[in-house]
Amino acid sequence: MMKDEHFNYTFTDEELKNIVLFFRKNDSIVPSELGNFKESVESYIYNSMSIDEAEVFFNENS
Repeated sequence: MMKDEHFNYTFTDEELKNIVLFFRKNDSIVPSELGNFKESVESYIYNSMSIDEAEVFFNENS
């Protein structure tokens, strides 16, 4: 990639949910450099759900 090129990708909500699950299941091996990305994705998914949906999603997949 050239210096002024940027990477741009729009994730679907389903992709983001899977990323959140991946990070949660593999937390011990996720590089610290991905911390901000991890927190942002989790926050986005959490805030896109009702409290009940979030409880089910995060509890069923822990």
